[in-house]
Formats: sequence, structure tokens, C-alpha cells
Amino acid sequence: MRRIAVDGAELDGIHYLRALGNADAIRRDAQDAEHVVVIGGSYIGTEVAASLTLIGKRCAIVMLEAVTHAKAFGEPAGRFFQGLLEAHGVEVHGEDALARFEGADGRVTRVVTASGRELPADLVVIGAGAVPEVSLARAAGLELGDAGGVRTDACLRTSAPGIFAAGDMCEYDSPIHGRPMRIEHWDVAFNHGRTAALNILGREQPHEVVPYFFSDLADWASFEYVGPALSWDREVVRGSIEDGEFAVFYLREGRVAGALSVGRSADLEHARRLIATASDVGERADELADVDADLAAL
Repeated sequence: MRRIAVDGAELDGIHYLRALGNADAIRRDAQDAEHVVVIGGSYIGTEVAASLTLIGKRCAIVMLEAVTHAKAFGEPAGRFFQGLLEAHGVEVHGEDALARFEGADGRVTRVVTASGRELPADLVVIGAGAVPEVSLARAAGLELGDAGGVRTDACLRTSAPGIFAAGDMCEYDSPIHGRPMRIEHWDVAFNHGRTAALNILGREQPHEVVPYFFSDLADWASFEYVGPALSWDREVVRGSIEDGEFAVFYLREGRVAGALSVGRSADLEHARRLIATASDVGERADELADVDADLAAL
């Protein structure tokens, strides 16, 4: 996990979430906490804030982004998620950074931001991202990729004969994306394992599974995503963001690069096929927004 080095970071009551033991520690600490501050407005940050709010805690999010999830899903969808959090009482402080922690008797009591904002904190959870653990791979002389993971080919073979890699630390040559990818999600790791196993058996099977992600904001909303779209030049919405049931197709140069769904899982299957086949929807992209359109015809 990526640790934050600021004054007060050694105080008790400050947690990172990466493993089951971390979740248990946060749950125990939250029992006596009233005010919780979450650092980071992406998957971990919003999930934790929603879950702790659901059990009666007063939560605030401090994040560098202006809008939650906007980097991954764009501002319209990001504003939907942020609005949902705020409607349930979560304070969201965007375009701000952590400056320091303050405490008393060895325990955190306050979060101070770069803008000078002071937030009471009986408990802090940091969701600032993770870095791959590659010390063993480095010691073994395996080639590492530009994203810091263990570099593999499309069949998940490393630079050492007979050695395969899978999971969060695997930076594989993706036929789907046409470039090396390192993706942190358990569903991706699960499918990596299947591909690696087949190739250990000599099948020569490229990893051609479109990555899938999901997240829950308490019981307020669930979303699913295929992609990922690292960049896009157009967003096409199917359904209604305002009504909370929608899919967003992210297009780059006329092709679907990713898709987000809230309450419209069936749309992901169409998106998955369009991503896998690199279909050029071109001038027909507007048909993606037509709820009555037959996407199978695209």
C-alpha cells in the first residue's frame, strides 16, 4: 500500500485498508469513533465512507480530485456518486490535500488540510492507492514494467523461462488494450489465474478477458465497470444519470474503450463485446444512447 508521510502519521487511529486484518482493525476502532475522515475519493475512500456512515458514523472525505470518481468515470457520473454520498451526510472536500494529523495522548484527533481546513477525527482511513510488491521478483531478476509490475507477455509469461505472473503485480501485454496493463481488482486476478494455469499446461492462450470491476456504496448504489478506459473523447449515456439507472459508454476514436453501469448490467455485455472486438461504432455511436436500440446490430 502507498503510505503517506506527513506529521502525525504515526498516531494511533490511522488505518490503511489493504487486507482482511486491516478491515477488522477499522471495524474495532470504529466502535468508539464518532467522526471519521477518509483520505482519498476513489474506490476505497467512497466505499469506506459509505459503509461507516451506514452504521452511524459522521464521515468526511478529503481528496485531490474536484469530484469523486471523476478521473475514472468522468464528471457527470462522478457527480452522481458524490451527490449520493452527500445526500446521506458524507462531507466531501475536493481539490484539497492532507497537510498533517494532530492528536492527543498518542491518538489522532484532527486532520488538517493544505487549505487550512480542520476536521475532527476519532478515526482516519487512508485510501491513497497501492504499489505492487515486487521485491521477490526483482531479487530473482525478473523484468519489471513501466507501471512497476512484473512484466509478462500476453500469455502471462515472465522474462524467466517457466515462470508466470498473475494478479495485481502482473503487468501483462494486453491484446484487448494493445498495450501493457497492470490492473488491481480481484476479478482480474481470478481470470489471470485461469489463463496462467492453461499456459502452464502448454495451451498458448493469450489473456483476452475484458477486465471487470464492481463497487458498492453501502446499500445506496452498486456499480459495475468494464474497460478500463484510460482516456476517451466522448461519453454516451444510456438511461438517465439523474434517475440513478444508467450506463455510460466511453469512446475513444469511435471505439468503445470502457463502460460504467448503475442498474443496467445487461448493457455491460454489449460493451464487453464491443471492447473485445474493437468494433468501430463511428457515426452510429448515437445509437448507444437509444434505450430501444438493438446494440447487437452494431
